Amino acid sequence: MKKENKPIQRPFATGLHSLLLLTLFFLDTAEAEASFRQRGPDARIEAMGGAGVALEIPAFGICYNPASGGASEGGAAVSYSIPFGDASLKTLHAAISENNLPFDRKGGASLSYRRYGSDAYRETSVYAGYSTTIAGRLRAGIAAGILDRDSGNGGSSSALGLDIGLLAGISDSFTLGASVRNLNRPKIGDSRETVPAAVFAGAAYRPADDVLLTVAVENGERSDTRIRSGGEVRVLRFLRLRAGFSTHPRIITGGAGFTYRTVEGDVAVVRHPDLGTGAWYTARIPF
Repeated sequence: MKKENKPIQRPFATGLHSLLLLTLFFLDTAEAEASFRQRGPDARIEAMGGAGVALEIPAFGICYNPASGGASEGGAAVSYSIPFGDASLKTLHAAISENNLPFDRKGGASLSYRRYGSDAYRETSVYAGYSTTIAGRLRAGIAAGILDRDSGNGGSSSALGLDIGLLAGISDSFTLGASVRNLNRPKIGDSRETVPAAVFAGAAYRPADDVLLTVAVENGERSDTRIRSGGEVRVLRFLRLRAGFSTHPRIITGGAGFTYRTVEGDVAVVRHPDLGTGAWYTARIPF
């Protein structure tokens, strides 16, 4: 019997109402800030304000929470972004994750690659991660990698970065997550510049099967505390719509996700109050 792509009306109304209330509350207290900060790779997560620390994310989970990678199905993904229309900020990301490891059936392994910038200035990083269940629905993960910076004048420097994370399933519909990025505060370059650490904590909630709400708090060194929040609603069998925001500066995000057979595609639009609009594109194959 042929399936029809019917709108999912009740979950849509529930999710949209909750998301609008959450967005209006936080936007009312947010302050604009002119500084630019790099965002994550996954267009799905970036369309929801970048609040991914409490989510199980195939492939790109290592970039948001090292405990995420093996908690769900594995996958391979590639992402391309041009933040705010500036080609000098273009970023290419690729990642792969696998769970049910031969030596740990509850464990997962991930590998990610990131290249950011242009010939004038470029950053490259390669990370490997491992996560496992340590008790009940509680997972822990760790990721380590090489950070390389090329200033474009023949000078290149590198450092070792270390990330850790926790992901706890409180129930089938509610999860909590926390992670620390650059835990070791690596020093890079002749000037021994410190790469600042950042702490993320958040929650994700599914009020209905086709609705997701997520929120995260980011506390970084030498920066204001940021709130990230967003959500997604499935409106057709193959289509999901997303919206979100983040504070300091006040950034509005949105996007859509498409599924065709085994391929998932995501698009995100990120609007900065001073720098304009940027776009993120992600393709993913789960396995």
